[in-house]
Amino acid sequence: MNSYLRAAWPFGLSGAGLCLFGFLTMYALDVEPLSMNLILGYVFVPVFVFFGIKSFRDGFNGGNLYFSQGMSVGFFVYSLMALLSALYVYVFLHLDPPTFEAFRQVNLKLMEDNRQILEEQLNETAYTETLASLSAMSILDVATNDFLRKIFPGLFFTIIISIILKRTVNT
Repeated sequence: MNSYLRAAWPFGLSGAGLCLFGFLTMYALDVEPLSMNLILGYVFVPVFVFFGIKSFRDGFNGGNLYFSQGMSVGFFVYSLMALLSALYVYVFLHLDPPTFEAFRQVNLKLMEDNRQILEEQLNETAYTETLASLSAMSILDVATNDFLRKIFPGLFFTIIISIILKRTVNT
């Protein structure tokens, strides 16, 4: 287990750091950083999971990799990235409440602009409940959403990458 963590640690931290850098860059460029952070996560999670698993296989395990080992290392990489990302989103939104309010207003406006389409696809009750839920959204909800949007793709990509990188060296 210790070698799994040692292989995953640098990639989880680097991936979270790169997501933070992208988040702060979007904020500095006056682009809505919360939505962009989710997109950056979809890009960075598979890259860092791949390199974390590959590093374990080549550097810690003598070129061997079983599916379960790849899943374990990948889990540590994407979990660390998701946890740190949710943490910095949570802290950032507490330090800068106008960013949270802007995010909420953008989403409320999007709901209002697409009201007719959403009511046709769902129904008026579902639309009203979603709008009320969005209006009551908290900073913790946004951080939890960021966490989950890195965890689920991380699991998906880890399965695929573990299958691709799986290798047993015969001696």
